[in-house]
Amino acid sequence: MRLLASWELGLGYGHVATLAPVCRALRAGGHHLTLAARTPQTALRLERDAFDLVVQSPRFAGAVPRRETLTYGQVIAAGGLADAAGAIPLVRQWLDFFEQLAPDALLAEHAPLSLLAAHVAGLPARRLGPTFVAPRARDAGASLQPWAGHDAAELAAAQLPADRAVREACRHFGAPELAGLDELLAGAPLHSLAWAELDHYGPDGTASYYGPLIGIEADARPDWPEGEGPRTLVYLPFDRAGSAIVVRALRALGWPALWHSASSPGEALPGNIRYSAAPIDLAAVAREAALYVGRGSYGASASMLAAGVPQLLLPDTLESLLLTYRLRLAGAAQSQAVSAGADAVRAALCRAAGDDRIRAQAARIAARHANHRADTMTGLLVRNLLSGIAD
Repeated sequence: MRLLASWELGLGYGHVATLAPVCRALRAGGHHLTLAARTPQTALRLERDAFDLVVQSPRFAGAVPRRETLTYGQVIAAGGLADAAGAIPLVRQWLDFFEQLAPDALLAEHAPLSLLAAHVAGLPARRLGPTFVAPRARDAGASLQPWAGHDAAELAAAQLPADRAVREACRHFGAPELAGLDELLAGAPLHSLAWAELDHYGPDGTASYYGPLIGIEADARPDWPEGEGPRTLVYLPFDRAGSAIVVRALRALGWPALWHSASSPGEALPGNIRYSAAPIDLAAVAREAALYVGRGSYGASASMLAAGVPQLLLPDTLESLLLTYRLRLAGAAQSQAVSAGADAVRAALCRAAGDDRIRAQAARIAARHANHRADTMTGLLVRNLLSGIAD
């Protein structure tokens, strides 16, 4: 079959890394894979062999009013699903893509406008990814801030523009009308790449979790630098303001640290921090690490769960804050706001490294998933995708 994978929203490695193992396995089975990517250079640089063709996906160029983000509908408003005026031109661009590429089915990862276009075109579609980008249909209007206690009326009001945009786009193109975002998601069955501990909406006893299949091809295994204290693995971009605060905290502690960032450090690093511009082989290095420090990004935190490494998370987006919240509830992580300064971060590093409870819970979670094999689950997912598309 000719399959089109789509990625419209979000930055970084994770979106390509979600699609790559599945697309690589599909290619090995003789299927043709095109990726329509938000940033094609990311896919070409990191996962070139996963796709036959990589092209630029349609992108929303308009502005969306800044407001508190309460639901998934507000997350994807940034991609043009805030109103019909933004959605309709993008759906038309996707329909043109479908005509040019003639796909037999769509595989969507954080690509809601491609899903809407697939509905209009009658093209079979499947969704895959972690639950923040691929929620269950019933969670389309659920709270993304469960700690805040927003009531049902607030959540419904937050979701209303996306629901209205879906309905109006269906009418515009003469497609079967959908009531809203939940029906759009229900029409593209979900293949959830999570474990219960990584579910942004909370553990679901009825869900079929394939687990994290993410895996950027990462071969870097730098030697640990000299230093006294727990070995600390850090995944933080140096272009984020909080990174300089973490550098100061680690300098003061003198702990040996391996640090990956795609962006270069803006200052000379102390001798106890070794920088790798290339993504580090997390599975290998995690076996030697006593503590992981990151933003709460899905891929790296999943790798640390699998390895049983305690986590200190410094979230800086709603998605990372929500995953941090879930991992704290699971007992595998602590968190800290970097805005509190280097002294507070240093104290948080010491607390996390010395907390026997999160170390024991991280080990229990790793043991629970010890039989998870990404290649086996990828094969199962591919079989289920193909059988679902064929039905």
